[in-house]
Amino acid sequence: MSKNKSQKVLNIIIVLLVIALIAMIGLVIYDSRNSNSEENNVDISKTEINQNQNNQIIEEEIKEEENNNNEEYVGEEEKESQEEEATTELSNDEKALQLVKKEWGEDDNTVTYSIEEKKDNIYYIAVKSNATTISWYQVNIETWEISEFY
Repeated sequence: MSKNKSQKVLNIIIVLLVIALIAMIGLVIYDSRNSNSEENNVDISKTEINQNQNNQIIEEEIKEEENNNNEEYVGEEEKESQEEEATTELSNDEKALQLVKKEWGEDDNTVTYSIEEKKDNIYYIAVKSNATTISWYQVNIETWEISEFY
């Protein structure tokens, strides 16, 4: 009987080893599927992120194109005309200030002159001493007439 018992014990051990081996193989397969699944999820997430970034870039490019299309085209002649107007306005300011300086007295270095207001063709220029306005002048830049303004 001892041979029978040892044969049964040996069979039980073999069966247990086979079950353990099957369980281990099952765990390895299960782990590899989960890791593949996680890698796929990570790949899908990366793909979604890349698509979102691409979409944002495309949207920004579209907005830039729309902004560029909304801007008016200014030709060279118009640019020159706008520059001339700017220099003319500056020269009108300078001319008005020069008229007031002549009227007040160019040699007076104790005062400053500033254009305080512009209404149509009339400039209102203040003569200031120590930040206090001491006199006002009205200059018509169309006729270049100057008068003291009270």
